[in-house]
Amino acid sequence: MNIVGLDIGSQSIKLVELAHAGNSVTLVTAGTIPTPPKALASPLPADAQAVAVAIKKLMKDTGATSKNINIALPESQVFTRVIDVPQLSQRELTSAIKWEAEQYIPLPLDQVNIDFSILRESKETGTNKMEVLLVAAPKALLEKYVNILDLADVTTGGVETEIIAASRALVRSATTIKTAMVVSLGAQTTDLAILRNGVLAFTRSISAGGEALSRALAAGLGFEQTQAEEFKKTYGLEQDKLEGKIVAAAKPIMDTIVGEIKRAVAFYQEKYKDSKVEAVLLSGGTARLPGLVVYMAQALGVEAQLANPWVGIRKESRFAALDSEGPVFAVAVGLALKIS
Repeated sequence: MNIVGLDIGSQSIKLVELAHAGNSVTLVTAGTIPTPPKALASPLPADAQAVAVAIKKLMKDTGATSKNINIALPESQVFTRVIDVPQLSQRELTSAIKWEAEQYIPLPLDQVNIDFSILRESKETGTNKMEVLLVAAPKALLEKYVNILDLADVTTGGVETEIIAASRALVRSATTIKTAMVVSLGAQTTDLAILRNGVLAFTRSISAGGEALSRALAAGLGFEQTQAEEFKKTYGLEQDKLEGKIVAAAKPIMDTIVGEIKRAVAFYQEKYKDSKVEAVLLSGGTARLPGLVVYMAQALGVEAQLANPWVGIRKESRFAALDSEGPVFAVAVGLALKIS
């Protein structure tokens, strides 16, 4: 069975098709195409059509054939929470979850689609409570993405959030790490997840990403936005480049991101006193900036590494160029690994 993971980002659309046969997974094809500028944020039908045209082109260029297409919704627009509830049967939980959802979700429940999955039963938590992942997606957001795929003549299969997809891909690369944090640095947001023994224990989204870094560089160095983008990609956060001016200009944004990561770790470790975040896995396009891994390791005081979603996936030598692109494709790989 072949499954396509389609990660529709604000700056680029990433596609990965994987073939599943028994326990083996093989890469069939992969590719990326720029997202039409500002199209995802626009309510206009013409912009939805433009995104659909880009998806069609990407499907054609990569030769992707599977009709099983999983997509991800942007973390910042979806409500994801790990909650503790009394030990209940699946049926009891289904009716109780609406009441629980009302406490956490800031939208009327008739405007959202709610889904949940049991992460750990009470016998695993050691308390009389079970841990449940609660996800609520605004119906309007879901309709928007399904409409785009309809316009692209493809069928929507599974839908989940970006950080859940990225975590599924990256947990395979961190089997020796008991507690790992996934930091997905996108264009507009930075999404966080903490995985404990491979199971999601915490998620959060921060409204600062690569675009905010570019704006900070443009303002701090007196550059045009496009020039700032080029300097960011070339020099990144390497201290010894341009007399440290780029790092200095980026510092306020990086301080915000690092501060939120530290808060997330503190919150997690307050709840799980026996567990310590041992490593940070950096994914998303911004993760590939020169010097970022070292910067994060120093700022957080833990091991940091670039995400590698290709672990355990067979791929032919013609795909060798994708090795260094791992952080970019983490969400798409996670989506293509999802068997509903």
